[in-house]
Amino acid sequence: MHRLVILLFAVLLIPAPIRGEVLDVEAQNVIRRGSRIEAQGKVVIRGEGILLTANYVVYDTITEDLWAAGDCHLEEEGGELDAQLLNYNIRRRDFRLENGSVFIYDEPMVISGQRVLRYGEDVYEGDGITFTPCLGTPPDWSIAAGSLRAQLEGYGSAYNTRFKIRDIPVFYVPYLLFPIKLQRQSGLLFPEFSHSSDYGYRVGIPLYLVLGRSADATVTPTYLSNRGLLWAGEFRYRLDEEREGLIYGESLFDRKGGEEFEGGVSGRRIPDHRWLFKALQTGGNLTWDINLVSHADYLRDIGPFYGDEQTWKDPTYQGGFGDDRDLEELVSRVQWNLSGRKFSANISGQWTQDLTVEDNDRTLQELPRLRARMRSQKIPYTPVLVTSDLTTVRVYSRDWIEAVKNNGEIEFSMPLSFHPYLTVMPSFTEIYRDTHITDHRDVFSDDIFREHWQERKVLLTTALYSRRFMDGLYHQMVPNVSWAYRSRYGGNYDPADPLDIFPELLGGDEWEKEFDFELALEHYIRDRSGKSLADFTISRKYSYIDRDWDFFEARLRLNPVSWFSAQHTNRFGREPFRDYATHEHWSRLTLRDTRGDELYAAEEYVRGAVNDTTDAVETKSALVGVKAVLVRGFSARYEIEYDFLDRRYEYSRQGITYNSQCWSVDLYREVEPSEGELPRETTISLTVNLLGFGQVVSAQREFEGGQ
Repeated sequence: MHRLVILLFAVLLIPAPIRGEVLDVEAQNVIRRGSRIEAQGKVVIRGEGILLTANYVVYDTITEDLWAAGDCHLEEEGGELDAQLLNYNIRRRDFRLENGSVFIYDEPMVISGQRVLRYGEDVYEGDGITFTPCLGTPPDWSIAAGSLRAQLEGYGSAYNTRFKIRDIPVFYVPYLLFPIKLQRQSGLLFPEFSHSSDYGYRVGIPLYLVLGRSADATVTPTYLSNRGLLWAGEFRYRLDEEREGLIYGESLFDRKGGEEFEGGVSGRRIPDHRWLFKALQTGGNLTWDINLVSHADYLRDIGPFYGDEQTWKDPTYQGGFGDDRDLEELVSRVQWNLSGRKFSANISGQWTQDLTVEDNDRTLQELPRLRARMRSQKIPYTPVLVTSDLTTVRVYSRDWIEAVKNNGEIEFSMPLSFHPYLTVMPSFTEIYRDTHITDHRDVFSDDIFREHWQERKVLLTTALYSRRFMDGLYHQMVPNVSWAYRSRYGGNYDPADPLDIFPELLGGDEWEKEFDFELALEHYIRDRSGKSLADFTISRKYSYIDRDWDFFEARLRLNPVSWFSAQHTNRFGREPFRDYATHEHWSRLTLRDTRGDELYAAEEYVRGAVNDTTDAVETKSALVGVKAVLVRGFSARYEIEYDFLDRRYEYSRQGITYNSQCWSVDLYREVEPSEGELPRETTISLTVNLLGFGQVVSAQREFEGGQ
């Protein structure tokens, strides 16, 4: 066997300069012809970040092209390929292969076909292509196309496309656009299918539209066999690095229009035309979050069908809908902010849609709200800090009440540090409030209710660190002492009078004087990395109103080892003006292993007030759940909740999940108890997810009476 080492940047009887590092060529026979080097028989080439094996290789030292034939196998950073014929450029990383496949590590992704080309390191195209993230042979699922073009971290487009499970074609699409994410192209996205006992069979075909470098849209016509044609549209945009937003809407002319909606709070009939609208902009000085539906029962019956899944789940974007179909209200906000180093100001408006009533005319709205704040800063030539906060807001309803509320606060404080572990913070706060109310029923027409408050507070904080008491473990103790005194002077109303009528306007301060004294003690045990292995906090507050200690609260969190964690919260105390005590405690214990098996149990007990009830409301329940990893990707989950007071099972869920390398199936059964005259409800759901394509099948069936 001959070995030829090509030293690049040197002249080895080759008339043209050779670029690169070092190529090590091994073969049974090596021949040099000018700038070309031919290698035959068990060829192995190393260097330039590649490893190539083949039966025959030709290398051009000027163009840095490699031609290989016969059982070609090439490994490079990020992937590898196999082919019968291969043309590879070392400098550009371009290649062309015939009758071969490409395996991309990071995605993962396998592209195979009669002809596959790559430009640079991320653009692929070819003929007679099969695309799949599955690594088996044959793959669990794949997309076969007559021709394909794909940009990694962008989008792929394919013609004459067949979706295959194993080797069996399932359906055909003339043209398909699928996400791999960056390079955007307009076209059809992957179709969406599901079934429900309510809306029947659902078939949606999303159309993706590129509207510029910083804007795109998705339009999705969806056929619901029991309800009609639903149109959904989502427009997304980015103005700059900080400001981005979306506009989303749904519209449905419902075949069930005129029928009474079962289970709705409003109890009215289903309208013929139903719609949902959301507009959101985040970042920058001007932001808004608008959430509207055509009627109170829309979310319970239809809900948001589409939109980017991550958008709806992200708390930053939810604002209104989220995943909760039992919302009692939708809130829309618009806000403009002005912020500086020492001052900030904003103007905002808020509109609320009450989903528990048919008529929204008596729902309180806020428009406008003005707020100006001065950040904490020193008074010149003194150690005193000053902070102020001024707010005015107009609150109104269409046919009931209108009020203007003015609040002003100014705080003076002086932090005193006596030791690295001790800080004392005395403060004094002046608070002014007035509310001008106009009642359209002429009960409190044009009345002004004023309050003046003063607050004096002292906060003492220490941080005590122990030495290492075990190998690698440290203990920290943080005691806190807070003392506050508030008093109302002036004012022209009896808190028990309009407060009962306008709690939304005048709530919060029902006493002439308030004295609070709070003690808290925090313990932390940490390892060398700073991770907390055990936290324990206790606190207690004394209330002048009750002439007694208020609520006692204790929190414990343990996570000493990877397989064990526990949490417990205990809170109890006497309710003001009531002859019973509130007691709450909640606990959770979790055991897990490295396989993914998990056993957890939770317990909750609450005894206390709910809203304005005079009697104590009591709940006591326990939750037990187990997740077990079975064999070959299967896992099972069982969860049940028991109500000890009603002596019944409140909720149960059983399910089994199969996770493959490139797809998963989730089948579960959920049972909820009967409520009043409503029968027990059982839901069976089947969800199929394909890696890289999201949820493609979601079938759900609901039964009554526990069938």
